Amino acid sequence: MAQRVFTMTFQVTGTLAANHEFTFKAPFDMQLIHVSMSNTSANAGTLDIGLSTDTDGWKDGATFGVSKACTELAAFSDFDGPVADSQFPTADNGDVIHVIIKDHASHMQDPCVVLTFTEG
Repeated sequence: MAQRVFTMTFQVTGTLAANHEFTFKAPFDMQLIHVSMSNTSANAGTLDIGLSTDTDGWKDGATFGVSKACTELAAFSDFDGPVADSQFPTADNGDVIHVIIKDHASHMQDPCVVLTFTEG
């Protein structure tokens, strides 16, 4: 049986002057299989992703792509955590997921993060 694949996009329009945090509740069991992120300036901030119990547990400090180039996380080893080399990060139904765009006073412009999940 094929697992359903879906994406979630997080974008901040304009120039960042501070960090931005997004949270959402998992509607069912799911796993994060891919992250793509970029911004339109030559300045790079970082991205943290995790659950409410460990807000950077899936990825701590991934550097944004600059000048419209994308940074990509797509392999088991691209993610953090105790089983990062053997599986993708997972969330159970009802877990709160945190996506934190950290600007580090670099003043990124128009940062965009696309997360790809599978159901299950």
